Amino acid sequence: MKAPINQQKIFTNEQENILSRPTNQLLNDFGAGKASPGSGSAAALLGLLSSKMIHTVCSISLTKQECYEHHTQFKFISKQVEENIVPKLKELFEKDAKDFEKVVNLRIARDKSTNRTEKSNYSRQSLDLLQIATDYTFEVANTALTLMEYGVRIFNNGWHAIRGDSGVSISAAMSAVMSSIFIINLNLKTLKRRKYAKENFKKVQELQTKLDNLQTKAFSCVSLISHESLDSIQLELRSDKNN
Repeated sequence: MKAPINQQKIFTNEQENILSRPTNQLLNDFGAGKASPGSGSAAALLGLLSSKMIHTVCSISLTKQECYEHHTQFKFISKQVEENIVPKLKELFEKDAKDFEKVVNLRIARDKSTNRTEKSNYSRQSLDLLQIATDYTFEVANTALTLMEYGVRIFNNGWHAIRGDSGVSISAAMSAVMSSIFIINLNLKTLKRRKYAKENFKKVQELQTKLDNLQTKAFSCVSLISHESLDSIQLELRSDKNN
């Protein structure tokens, strides 16, 4: 039986590693309006940024005596991030970029086809791949939730002078989770006639609940540094008046 898909025209170069592109090219690729890299890969990239900021804070804090009581925690977090989380997010970035481009190309082929059977085959295969891409996004979201937890920990216990880095790690991870929730809900809407959508709707609601809880902790970090800043400024003003 003749295959409904022209592999050469629809599928991308499986060997290309998108993350190996120069930074400016990668950013331009995100802004080029193409399917790949898309929003799922962008969410994974936010998670990678968070991961690297966490590793930085842990590495520097491990050199500071004032953080000694938390050194074991920093070593654990750094090890988990570098050995498990970063490789996973890099893999998810690449998989989403490649598979979602296939989804889009299958949709284009479906719309161009004049054969009803061929249209149906293209449609089914695009939805099958969309389910797989949505699974990637669930993984990104759950991984980013872990990064949010790590970010809050290092904000509270890491070296005080680099809490800006900790704050970036928290906000980048939070953005990765929120982005993933947007993407998943949109995909479930497209997959509404499939069992997959009904089975996974509760999972995305659970993600939202976990995010809400972690956001409370994240915003407490923002409030803390804001109060410290205000107190410092007011103290300086009083000092200036006295002088």
